Amino acid sequence: MVAQRISVEINGAALDAGLKRMAATLANPSAAMDQIGRYLVASTLRRFERERAPDGKSWLKSTRAIAEGGRTLTDSGRLRGSIAHTVTEGGRAVEVGSNVLYAAIHQFGGRAGRGRKVALPARPYLGIDERDRTNILRIVARAIERAGT
Repeated sequence: MVAQRISVEINGAALDAGLKRMAATLANPSAAMDQIGRYLVASTLRRFERERAPDGKSWLKSTRAIAEGGRTLTDSGRLRGSIAHTVTEGGRAVEVGSNVLYAAIHQFGGRAGRGRKVALPARPYLGIDERDRTNILRIVARAIERAGT
């Protein structure tokens, strides 16, 4: 990808100051990335409440949840409670996920247990849906607007 430069001549101190703040925000978007990360953690936690994947499909009910009348992926609440975000790449990116060892098997599905005898279906909880995309764009737009005022 080739970077493009835009040059603008400013004849006004207030406008010049606003554009400088906007450029600084765009050069260091870590505050917006942090806000996006907090939003995506909250969105992910809502998926645990609704027991739905980012694409809107319901998770296959777990055997334990059926037997105990509980919720899928929330037996102890450890996985749900581990969802966190980290701003990375010098403030230019955000990662959302879990550090729990079994997080990936629930996200992607696969074989688990002793001898890998148990087949677990994928129950995606991480991801971005259309509502998330819209809200992320709003966060970015607000950050740019605030920088310009």
